[in-house]
Amino acid sequence: MYYSTVHTHTTYCDGNNTAEEMILAAINKGMKTIGISTHGPLPFEVKWSVANDKIQTYIDEIRYLKEKYKDKIEVLLGMELDYFIDTEFEHIDKSLLEQLDYTIGSIHYLGRYDDGKPWTVDGHYENLLEGINASYGGDIKKAVIDYYHHLSKMVEKYKPTVVGHMDLIKKNNKDNSLFNENDLWYKDAVCGFLDAVKNTDSVIEVNTGAIARGYMTEQYPSKWILEEIRLREIPITINSDAHSAENIACKFYEMYELLKDLGLDNIVYLSKNAWQKITL
Repeated sequence: MYYSTVHTHTTYCDGNNTAEEMILAAINKGMKTIGISTHGPLPFEVKWSVANDKIQTYIDEIRYLKEKYKDKIEVLLGMELDYFIDTEFEHIDKSLLEQLDYTIGSIHYLGRYDDGKPWTVDGHYENLLEGINASYGGDIKKAVIDYYHHLSKMVEKYKPTVVGHMDLIKKNNKDNSLFNENDLWYKDAVCGFLDAVKNTDSVIEVNTGAIARGYMTEQYPSKWILEEIRLREIPITINSDAHSAENIACKFYEMYELLKDLGLDNIVYLSKNAWQKITL
């Protein structure tokens, strides 16, 4: 039994399958719930985010699918929303938030070039270095600390339902080429963020999306961070961040086993009646 995933992407953004195909894949895995969480609107045009003129179509379709499959699975309507360190969520219409069942708060963009164009921590290694050079004078440590600082601000002020791939900043850190996760300053930055989450109702996800897409061999967040989360008794949910139906439950069994090995007694999954606890 795979319980749930509420971090999924479809053809409304950068996914490969329709929302209905993702729902059918979740049903096939025996899931209790599935959340469709297209990348929300941005203040500029990109290919990987829902277009402004498609937002209502997206909302209407997920609502229709909720009803169509209500006897087989609970379908939730969500969005993954991008937090900007200078403008926060100003680009998100409050009336849109009122129509959603839940939100995933993520930081993909950490700074801007001199021309105002934002750069992402979720791109290629070379692009990340270009951005850090532009905004932080090449100071990787400062950039990483800033990433967790603003992630904390996002959680404290806006309290998203789920924090998306919390250590996304490590995506390009293969073989510690950028920073060492064992360094005290890095652990302090991470733990400071976790302390902020503990004082909110936000849930941290174990995210297997980078494994499914071949970017990494490890989940977000790292194993040692999961141990810190357990110590703080912060609720954890498992999400696939699936961009295709075939990866709807990528490595879920392995994630259940990992969390049990770390001493976690339970995880949570989202339903229309709030978070539900599952004993591992």
